[in-house]
Amino acid sequence: MNANARVWIFRFLVLVFGGLLVLSWFMPWWSINVFEIGRNAVVIHPWGLETNLRPADYELIKSGEMPSWFAPIMFTYLGIAIAGLIFGIIAKNKEFKLWKINFNLTGFVVGLVGFSYIVVVIIAVIMAAIRTGDFWGLKLIGYTYIDLGEPMVSGAEAGLLIGYWLACASGVLLLILGLLRRRIIGRELS
Repeated sequence: MNANARVWIFRFLVLVFGGLLVLSWFMPWWSINVFEIGRNAVVIHPWGLETNLRPADYELIKSGEMPSWFAPIMFTYLGIAIAGLIFGIIAKNKEFKLWKINFNLTGFVVGLVGFSYIVVVIIAVIMAAIRTGDFWGLKLIGYTYIDLGEPMVSGAEAGLLIGYWLACASGVLLLILGLLRRRIIGRELS
C-alpha cells in the first residue's frame, strides 16, 4: 500500500474516532431512576447536570449542581479537542523532540486529545460520585433508598450509561491511534 493511501486511512480513523468523541459528548453519561419521581430524574452530561424533576423535588438536588462557569469551560475544552483533531488531519509531517524522544506532531496531538479525554472521563466519574453523594446520599452505581421528605421514602437506581462507556472507548482509541501513527503511515510520510 502506498504512503498516500496510508495517510488517508489515518485521517479516516481520526474522523471516525473523533466522531465517537463528539457523539459521546452529547449523550448522557449517568442517570438515576427514582421510583416515586420517574425515569431519568437526574442525568449527568460531561458539561453538567440535567434534571427532569418537579419544582418541589428540585430542592432535593440543589447541592449537587455544578457552578455556572463549568459548562462554558467544558464546551471550550470540546472546541479545543475538535481543533486538535482537525489539526491532526490536515497538518503536514513535522517531527519534534521531547525529553530525548522523537515525536510526530500530528500523532502527538491526536494522542494528546485522546489522553485528555480519558482524563475528563476519570474526573467526571469522580465528580459524579462526589456530587451524587451530596444529594440524597446516592451511590453512583446501584440501588439506594432515599428520603424525599416526610413521610416519603423511595428507591432509586443509578448507573453509568452507554455515553460514558463510549467516551472511555473514544479516548482510548484516539490515544492508541496517536501512538501508532508511524506504524499506520510507515516511513514515507506525506
